[in-house]
Amino acid sequence: MELQLLEKDSKFYLDTGALEKAIREGTVQAVKDEVKLALEVEKREIFTGGDGSLMDKEGKTVVDTSYFYKDFLNKRGAQVDGTTLGKMLIASGGPFLKLSPVMQKFAELCKQKFSSPFSLQDWNKEVMDWNKKDTMSGLTMTDTGALVPIEFLAVVIEFATAQSAILPKLWRIPMGSMTTRIPQLSQSAGSYFGGIVLYHPDELTSKTITEPSLTYKEFTAKKLIGLCPLSDELIMDSAIAIINYITGVFVRAFQYKTEGEVIVGTGLYGEMTGILSDSTINLVGRTTNLQVKYDDILNLESVIDENFVNLTWLTRRATVNYLRKQKDTAGHPVYRDLPPYGGQALPILDYPVIKTRNLPALGHKGDIILGDLGFYMWAVRQEMTIDLSKERYFEYDATAIRFVMRQDGKPGVSIAFAALNSTPAS
Repeated sequence: MELQLLEKDSKFYLDTGALEKAIREGTVQAVKDEVKLALEVEKREIFTGGDGSLMDKEGKTVVDTSYFYKDFLNKRGAQVDGTTLGKMLIASGGPFLKLSPVMQKFAELCKQKFSSPFSLQDWNKEVMDWNKKDTMSGLTMTDTGALVPIEFLAVVIEFATAQSAILPKLWRIPMGSMTTRIPQLSQSAGSYFGGIVLYHPDELTSKTITEPSLTYKEFTAKKLIGLCPLSDELIMDSAIAIINYITGVFVRAFQYKTEGEVIVGTGLYGEMTGILSDSTINLVGRTTNLQVKYDDILNLESVIDENFVNLTWLTRRATVNYLRKQKDTAGHPVYRDLPPYGGQALPILDYPVIKTRNLPALGHKGDIILGDLGFYMWAVRQEMTIDLSKERYFEYDATAIRFVMRQDGKPGVSIAFAALNSTPAS
């Protein structure tokens, strides 16, 4: 099986024909491996060289990817916010080590607030030539702005993914157009092979012809807009310092917003469809109203089929602590996830736990989720535009950079997820 990004008329697109063939003939994991390969193909189209942790685009823009995996934490051990991350990147000098002429010009235009003598048409042509993609396809008059060099968006996506506990687990799909349809085998509880029936026919009985039943997940590149203020003091800094600062600010905002939409996105008003907004996931009634009991944990695992093995818990810190407080009739904790001599917390029922503020509070629907995040499909388009506004932060002597990027997402296999409902089981 071979899956790649194909080029036609200067546009790149996912070869869904090869993907459909892989789905018909291969296992789910084989298909996911092929899509992962497509992501690597796309990355190689952007970064044509590199050695070790360094990536470069035609030897001009150089990025140190080791920054993606560093712990940028505050004194309490939590991830720092975007502004602090941006300042830390300025101080440490990465991840951008060297800028191409186009990236250098992009930084200078940020410093000059994209003011005259600036030609949007000439700039966009220069960036499109550098990106070597028809990145203007699908843009509308309402969101047309200055295009961003493609390596900047690629760094933001890879940086944010590496910093996240959730995003690396998702099934990430490259979008070569504004709309992408991904074929998948129809799956439901008790039927995981697209409607294929396996049987031992009697010698005198004619064989029944069975074909895989395919459905499609459609992804539309929805706009995600981020405002990043640049102080007048920062604008006086070097070009590479500005790029690293903007990278830090946008990485953290993009990470948190995308994680939130994966969980609770409504699927409306430009949001992705979150796990809790999918009406076909497994909903489990809780044992006691407004509480989470150990029996609820067992019920959540029980409802997910054994075909899904790479499961992860998503919940809030307060919910985990509520479980820890529960005692049996002898006064012993019914749930122990803390190691006896310190160290990293143990998993729940052998599955890792991710604590995030993006989940509902204790007692509400979805306050705890169990699922295979590898079956959440996250489609990202390598395209970003930018414009600037002085008015929004005029009183702070700051310029607001308005980023517009595009992505979509939804559960690919809904039954791979289970969430605790807000009401007890009937």
